[in-house]
Amino acid sequence: MSSPDTTAISRRELNKTATRDAIVRAAIEQLKSDGFASLTAESVADAAGVSRRTLFNYFPSIEAALNEPTKLLLDRAVVAFDRLDSDVDLLSAAVYAVESLVDPALLEPVAALYLQAAAHPQMARMQLESWNTCAEQLNKIILQRAPEGTELSALVFAHAIVGAGKAAFALWAKELTGPIDKRSTDVLRDILAEAIAQLRDGFPSLQQRADNPGRP
Repeated sequence: MSSPDTTAISRRELNKTATRDAIVRAAIEQLKSDGFASLTAESVADAAGVSRRTLFNYFPSIEAALNEPTKLLLDRAVVAFDRLDSDVDLLSAAVYAVESLVDPALLEPVAALYLQAAAHPQMARMQLESWNTCAEQLNKIILQRAPEGTELSALVFAHAIVGAGKAAFALWAKELTGPIDKRSTDVLRDILAEAIAQLRDGFPSLQQRADNPGRP
C-alpha cells in the first residue's frame, strides 16, 4: 500500500504531466486553426487553462512547447532501442525501435509540426536540436552495447541512424498529397523503417546498380 507521501508525489507528477500536455495541445490546436503568427504566450496559456507564468515554468518558449511531441517521439524510439536484448544486432534494433512507433496520437502531431517547421526557422532549429540529442543518446547506448567499437564508429553509426530518420521525414513530406491522418502517418512509419533497413542491408538497390552498371 502506498504511503500518503508517495500518493501525494504521484498526484503532483500526474498534475504536472496533465498541465504540460494541456499546454502542448493548446499550442498545436491554435497553430492548426490560426497559424503561427497568432501564437502568443497569453493565447496559449488561456486555451490551456493556465497562467502565462505557469506556461513559462514548463516551457521556455512557445516553440519549445510545439517541439515537445518531436522530443517525446525520439525519446520513445531511443528507449525502445535500448530495451532490446543485447543479442539483437544494432541495426535490427534500430529498425525495431522505429517500427514500435505505432501510436498515431503521437506520430500525427510530429508529422504536422515537421511540415510547419519548414516555414519557421525557430521551430526547425528546435527540431534539429532534438534530432541531435537523439544521436547523442544513441551514441551512448551503442558504446555500451558494443564496447569493442571505437568512439568514431559509434558516432558515425548514431548519426547515420538519425540521418536516415531525417531523410525519411523529408521524402514523406515531398510525397504527401493528402491530409495528415492515420493512413499518411502509417506511410511515414513505413518509410522510417525502410530508411533504417537500407542501412542494415547495405543499400541493396544501389549495390544492384553498381553490380550492373549498364542497366538503365
